[in-house]
Formats: sequence, C-alpha cells, structure tokens
Amino acid sequence: WTARSIDAIKNPRYLMESQPGYVYGLDEQRPQKLFVIVAEGPIDANHVEGAALNGSEISDQQALMINRLNKDVIVVPDRDNAGSKLVERAIELGWSVSLPEWDNDINDIGDAVQRYGRLYTLYSIANAAESGTLKIRLRAKKWFT
Repeated sequence: WTARSIDAIKNPRYLMESQPGYVYGLDEQRPQKLFVIVAEGPIDANHVEGAALNGSEISDQQALMINRLNKDVIVVPDRDNAGSKLVERAIELGWSVSLPEWDNDINDIGDAVQRYGRLYTLYSIANAAESGTLKIRLRAKKWFT
C-alpha cells in the first residue's frame, strides 16, 4: 500500500509498505508500448502510465524486473539530491534518462502534468531522453542546479 500526506509541510510525504524489490506499475506495461517511463513515486508513474521504484534507488531485483519488459527504459528523476544519484544508477544500468526543459520550479512528473498537461509532459519526456553518458551528465548539471 502507498499513502501520501496532503499536508505539504509534513514529513514524510509518503508512507508505504511493499515487498523488497517491488516495482509499481509493471503490470500496466503493455506489449504495444515502445518504452517504459520509470519514476520515483507511484503517483508520478500513474500520470504517465509508467512504473515506479517507490524511492530513489534501483535495486538489482528491480532492474532485473524492468529489463524483463524488453523495452527501452527512460528514467525521470525528481529534481533533488536523491534524483541525481538515481541518474548515476540509470547510467550504470545502460538506461536512458530524461531531464526535460521544464521550468525550474517543476520538481517531478506530477508537477509537470499539473502545469503543462499530460500530453505535453509525455512528449517532453520522450523528446528529452538521452542514452549517452556524457549528454546525460551535462543535462544533469543544468537540471539539478
């Protein structure tokens, strides 16, 4: 189960209990989809019919399950310190990373959908996906500042 606090100041924002190595939304990744968008949280994943790690770390078990989908993987990190670590792990796994040209106050997919709408958010994620290590790291410098 997963729950989110509606109090913006309350920590932690999310409360959840799941099995170790669980990936939210894997069962929604249909064969006709060309790629899977991987977000940190399930609410972000719901916005784009993607998958969620339930955190900012990718375990070996999660990587194995996502790779079994036989799809291109596009990781969209949150705009925080944990997100920058997620980018490095995605590079390590050979996955693409998307750091779209969103306004600086957009912190995650949910914020982008709220401001730009679902269609443009999906377009911007797909359009900004990079697989080259150097390009990802260069974009990450701008994204995380």
